[in-house]
Formats: sequence, structure tokens, C-alpha cells
Amino acid sequence: MSIFHFHPVIRIRMLLQFITTIATMSVIPYLIIFFSEQLGTFITGFLFLCVMAANVIGSILGGYISDRLGRKRVILIAELIVFISFIGAALVNSPWYTFPYITFFLFIFIQLSTGATTPVYQALIIDVSHPDNRKSIYTYVYWLRNMATAIGSMIGAFLFFEYHFYLFIGVAVCTLFSFMITFFFIQETFTPTKEVSVITKTKSGYLLPPFIQIIQTYKKVLLHRFFIILTVATLLMVSVEEQLTNYIGVRLVNEIPEAVPLLSLFSFSVDGMNLVGMLKTTNTLIVVFCTMLITWILQRMNERLVLLIGLCLFFVGYTIISYSTLPLLLIIAMVFASIGEIMYAPIQQTMLANTIPDNERSTYMAMYTIAAILGVSTAGVFLIISNWIPAIAFTIIIALMGTISTGLFIQLTRKRDIVQNEKLHRKEIN
Repeated sequence: MSIFHFHPVIRIRMLLQFITTIATMSVIPYLIIFFSEQLGTFITGFLFLCVMAANVIGSILGGYISDRLGRKRVILIAELIVFISFIGAALVNSPWYTFPYITFFLFIFIQLSTGATTPVYQALIIDVSHPDNRKSIYTYVYWLRNMATAIGSMIGAFLFFEYHFYLFIGVAVCTLFSFMITFFFIQETFTPTKEVSVITKTKSGYLLPPFIQIIQTYKKVLLHRFFIILTVATLLMVSVEEQLTNYIGVRLVNEIPEAVPLLSLFSFSVDGMNLVGMLKTTNTLIVVFCTMLITWILQRMNERLVLLIGLCLFFVGYTIISYSTLPLLLIIAMVFASIGEIMYAPIQQTMLANTIPDNERSTYMAMYTIAAILGVSTAGVFLIISNWIPAIAFTIIIALMGTISTGLFIQLTRKRDIVQNEKLHRKEIN
């Protein structure tokens, strides 16, 4: 399906996501190094945990509030906070003076607001899409997001450490642009129902405190078995993928300290650090330039088969990368893993969108976002314990995670097929 056939809100949201992702990715990946140089690694590690916690809290609050007040209001308030905070970050990191602790305080607000908008943006797309066009929508979203990430990261790599003041201003301007376009051109996509918007009361008629209401809301989400299984399977995928820039990256740097030939017939040599960069570049290039081609080739294949083959390619690729030190084999494994990612990502996202109740979309997406954050965090845990566990044990763990995740998706797709067949059977009878 052509992008021009999508709902106008989706097309606008894709454009805004592309612009803001380029801007933020020119800054966010380099903040840890930025703070480490000014405050040291220990303090930076503690501050990083605080920022991650702010993102989680923001997701919880944003998801809950959006299902009770609507999407647009939450997005506008959060983007206004992000705009003001980045202006502040620029002012306290100007060419004349630098205040790292104030910068950290501002990024708490930035991540809190970003966390609040993430599930709301996702719910907004689900609001104005249909089950029959969601796979196409998520294919374009996936492609544009990765392209924007690649462009933004490249800009940051060359400019951040010398011109971060101007990049902070640039992010603020892009956020303001997103705010204005959202305010004038995006209509509210969700009107809360009485069932959701009503204030929860006790049996005696007393109002429950907001904190208790939030707990009860998310407790209900945890009882949705299909959603929780899908979320756990996704958490395992994210955890494996994040190993490249954590445990796998450190392992390659330590085990290949000296340059080795990429191919025995050529003189071109690479060390561990070069290989990490090459693997990330390979992934980016394949996703950016091959997503539409692979999607077109596979469009007539059974979705369940495409999903499971994609998962197998992805996990087998990363299992090889987690153990091998042969440069050519590592690159080939990343090619397979990247193709697998392109195959499964839109289908997995469509499954997620189709399983969420209509009146609690942002709440469910908040829980899903938190699971993804936990997946990223587990990669850091792997890195911490890597000093005491041999490499082969980590490879077995990654392979086991892949097996469990794939097994969960097999179970989920089997249930989905059974439900769909029952619906078709009922239609035929009627």
C-alpha cells in the first residue's frame, strides 16, 4: 500500500517522527561520553540510571493520562517541556560556560516527557489505522525511523563534541516545529469513554488516590495473557539486539586488539573496534536500502512463515556474532540478522497493535515501552557479569533467549490463526 493512502494524521506523524528523530539522535547517543568527560564514569552511570527511571515514570504517566484525557493534550504539553528543556540545555552548555549538573537536571525533564509521548504516539497511529493496513504502516515507520537514526547519528558523530550548543538549539527548533504542526494540523484521535475516564472508587464510594488508580490500571494490563507473552518475547529480542553495543562490542575489542585481514586474499585489515563499527554500518545500510525491496519480495508469503523465518535469521545471526571472531563470518551473520529484522519487525508490531483494547491503547503501549527499556537495561547487566562468565556461556544464553522468544511467537501465531479461522467459519455459517 502506498504511503499516500494512509490517514493524513499518520502521514504527518511519520514526517514529524523523521525530523525529530534526526535531531534527537544527533545528541542522545553521545550524552554518556559527554557527561563522562565532565563528571567521571561513576557519577555518569548513576545519572544515567536516573534518566532511565524518568523515562519509565514518564511512560507510565503518559500512557495512563492519555487514555483519560486524549492524545493531543499529552503530546503538546510534553513537547513544550522538551522544547523549553533543550533551550535550557543549550544555554547552560554555551561557548561561554558549562553547567553539567543543570544539564543533567534538564535531561531528567526531557526523558520524562519523551517517555510520556512514546506510548501516546504509538496509540495515535493505532487510533487512525485499520488491521488491514497496519503492516504497511509499520513497514514505513520502521524504515523511516532507521533512516532518521542513521542520519542523526552521523551528524552527531561529526558535530556533537565541537558544536553541541548548536545541536541542542536544533533539537529545540525541531521540537517546536513538531509542536506547531501537531497543534494546528493533527486532530484529537481518541475521545475517552465513560468506562475509562470515570474516577475509580472503592466499594464504599470513596475516591481512590491517583497512585492506586494507576496501579490498578496496569495490574489489569498484566492480566492480558496474549499481550504479556508478546511483550516478554519482544523484551528478549531487544535484549539480544542491544548486545552489539554492549557485551559483544566489548568482547570484539578485547579479543581482536590487533588488526586482522578481513579476507585472506586482500590486505585490508580490521581490529575489534573497526568490526563493531562495520557491523553497525552493515545493519543500517541493509535496513535503509533493502527494507522496501525485501517487503515487496515477501508480500505474497504467509505472514506467520515470514515472521518465524525472520526471527530464526535474526537470532542465529546474533548467536554467531556473540561467539565468532572471524571478520567475514561476523559480517555475513549481521547480513542475515538484519534481513531477519526487516522480516519480523512490521509483523510483530502489527500483532501488538491488533491485540490492544481500543480504549486502553496508550496504557498498553506504555507497558510495552517499559519492557523495551528493560530489554536495553539487561544488555548492561550482561556487560557487568561478563567478567565472571566465559564467552561460550553467553552464546548459549543468547541462543536460549532466541529459542524462547521464537517459541513464544509460535504459540502466539498459532492462537491467532485459530481465532481467525473461527471467525471465518462463523461468517460462512451466517
